[in-house]
Amino acid sequence: MKTTFIFLLSIFTIHGFSQDFKYGKVSVEELKKEKSMIDADAAGEILYEKAEIRLELSTTENRFYITEEVEGRIKVYDKDNLSSRFLNKKVRVYSPNSTREKITSFKGSTYNLENGKAVETKVKGSDIFKEKENKYYESEKFAFPNVQNGSVLEYKYTVVSPFYQEIDRWYFQQEIPIEYSEFTFIRPEFFVYSPDERGGLRGKVNQTRKAAMGMNFHNTITEYVFQNVKPLRKEPFVFNLNNLKSSIRFELMKFEHPGFLTENYSTTWVAIGKDLMNHSEFGGQLKGNGFLDETVENITSGLTSPKEKMQAIFNFVKSNYSWNNYSGLGSDTGVKSTFKDKTGNVADLNLMLVSMLQKAGLNANPVVLSTVQNLMVNYTFPSVTSLDFVIAAVEINNGLYLMDATEKYSDINMLPLRDLNHRGFRIMDNGTVQEIQLTNYALSTEKEVINVSLSEDGKVSGVFTETKDKYFAMTDKMSQVEDPKGFDKNYLEQFNFDVEQYKIDENAEKGLLRYSFKFTDIPVGESISNKLILNPMLFTQLKESSFTQDNRNYPLEFGSLISKSKIIKIKIPEGYKVESLPSEKQFVVDGNVAGYVYKIEEKDGHIILNSVYEIAHSVLPANYYGLMKDFESKQINAESQEIVLVKI
Repeated sequence: MKTTFIFLLSIFTIHGFSQDFKYGKVSVEELKKEKSMIDADAAGEILYEKAEIRLELSTTENRFYITEEVEGRIKVYDKDNLSSRFLNKKVRVYSPNSTREKITSFKGSTYNLENGKAVETKVKGSDIFKEKENKYYESEKFAFPNVQNGSVLEYKYTVVSPFYQEIDRWYFQQEIPIEYSEFTFIRPEFFVYSPDERGGLRGKVNQTRKAAMGMNFHNTITEYVFQNVKPLRKEPFVFNLNNLKSSIRFELMKFEHPGFLTENYSTTWVAIGKDLMNHSEFGGQLKGNGFLDETVENITSGLTSPKEKMQAIFNFVKSNYSWNNYSGLGSDTGVKSTFKDKTGNVADLNLMLVSMLQKAGLNANPVVLSTVQNLMVNYTFPSVTSLDFVIAAVEINNGLYLMDATEKYSDINMLPLRDLNHRGFRIMDNGTVQEIQLTNYALSTEKEVINVSLSEDGKVSGVFTETKDKYFAMTDKMSQVEDPKGFDKNYLEQFNFDVEQYKIDENAEKGLLRYSFKFTDIPVGESISNKLILNPMLFTQLKESSFTQDNRNYPLEFGSLISKSKIIKIKIPEGYKVESLPSEKQFVVDGNVAGYVYKIEEKDGHIILNSVYEIAHSVLPANYYGLMKDFESKQINAESQEIVLVKI
């Protein structure tokens, strides 16, 4: 939420402090650098990045603006393995109307070493592309030109914004090393901001006061400096890696100018709840709505139980109305227009859903939350700007049922990934707030069945099928609809061989997806003398651990209770018999939060392997990281075992 505050105050001048980096002064030494001293295997490295945020008064308009100046320098070691995010630069600004953020400067260059000298290739103005992303945001972006291994990339931009209630988050950690990162925030001392810090690393923090030149007030300067920051690698069971990164944002808590004005902007979750219910674009959308009565009566006709009515109304809304992909807490077109036009933003759809549930006599309320993309809510830092989504809740016999009508493939208590951000706030009719868990409690299953014939030269031919339900099916279906060809490509890339007759069958009534294909002559074993040696997991074996750290301070996110099973049936070739089979394995994690079973037998000329992997919670606390790492290590060992067949 962007908010503008206007005050008639004096100009101030301030000078910050920082390490001496200068844009455009790339050294030959930087170009000659062959690897990162922080992480020798890194494909790239941020040599420095700086942000200076200044809250300044425009004397022509008599209002305050935020000026954000950002610059950075990136070293490329391996451009083919460096994320495209670092080879391109994009600046996004909020521009809903004439009161908007503006990009006043945006430039970049690529430097390469030629004949011992630094040669610059500038980004041309014609290569900067402007895009109106939607009715709220626009952006400018470019690709760095002439990038080679060894290049140094530089960028610099300035954004001017009339919105200063919240200072955008700055990240001191990335997926590549950072030699130096600096964030400086300068504002008059009568603007009191609170910091919202995240992540496990702590840098140097310095806060000072300086007299404004020729003025009777001081300026507050807060500077954060992080140096030699190791990259944050992709971690298992994390929906948004940014939640783990060390970062900072500021939010305005108070304006206090002696003898002029005092306003307090700090709040509580209870106050936020009351404000929302009193707002015309939120609580006001739940009042009246008589135009919904007939539809609700028709939907629930003949239904007697609260659960039946709830399911029928939810199915009606999610099947007949479309989300326009806009988030936010406030209704855009309003429930009445949404009902007529069959489309709206998240608040339009889910507040309409709440209203219809209430008209059916159900105890329904809206739930506000921060989506996964928007980072976890800091519950000790009440802020309406940290919330960006609305879903619906119904309480029946002390049980809470959550639903999100923006996703056609979701179900009651089966929320899409974007909603699963740990906790949200149920807003009661009187504005009181109840903190609730955003959790999928149903068990989601993946079942793989592989039937193959094994040849004497260690190759297999056969059929693969995989069936998914609940959360797994919903997540896949969402990805299919967004990019059908891309989904198929990504799905098949997990198999490093050619497949035949690949297809996907859907049972919409049961919420099932079934994948299948055939394959021929895939090498899986080794023939040594008169023996055949192979791993019965075939091409599904887990070989490497996904847990790269010793511990972490962030929960493990699974999205749902999980059961993944495999049945692999291998026909023994004529003239061979089993000499040895792997040992059966079975183990659990303390508290029975996870378990694994590996069983194998010879039966009727076949080797039959059954494995089951289960997780009994959709979220586990961070202290389970080490236990789950050990659990996965045992799974890897179990699945590394081999069969030995001997020629008769």
